[in-house]
Amino acid sequence: MIAFHLPIVPPKATSQTKRLVMVGGKPRFFPKKEHAQAENDLLLLCRPFAPAEPLAGPLTLRVDFVFPWRKSEPKRRLALGRVPMDARPDCDNLVKLVADVLTRLGFYGDDGQVAALQVTKAWGDRPGIAVAIEPMAVPQRCESPASEQMRLV
Repeated sequence: MIAFHLPIVPPKATSQTKRLVMVGGKPRFFPKKEHAQAENDLLLLCRPFAPAEPLAGPLTLRVDFVFPWRKSEPKRRLALGRVPMDARPDCDNLVKLVADVLTRLGFYGDDGQVAALQVTKAWGDRPGIAVAIEPMAVPQRCESPASEQMRLV
């Protein structure tokens, strides 16, 4: 299992923040400045945690985004320490940037290996991004006659 916490304010720029430019009559997409900066920051911060060899097989990826409290946050909510975030950016857009960075750094060969994904976002006292990646246990089918008979009972 690989687990680490990045003590940064999570970037609000997501993989959706791209600009379209026509080059030779064909559309080309380029990351906006904010997206490129967020990606570079994540690459630098995640690099020390990259494994020597990419993880193989199906994986579970858990990513927890904690944003700093808004200035307008009521004191009674601040006292809770952490509350779920129900504002933009969307969870699916946030995690795509992180998954792309993890792929580029060789945490796993392809983000298609992620068979289970858990993403949370919240406002809280301790801003940052927590990442956990672990191999999934793949059930083995036993073909012995005794196990077949036990299943029928």
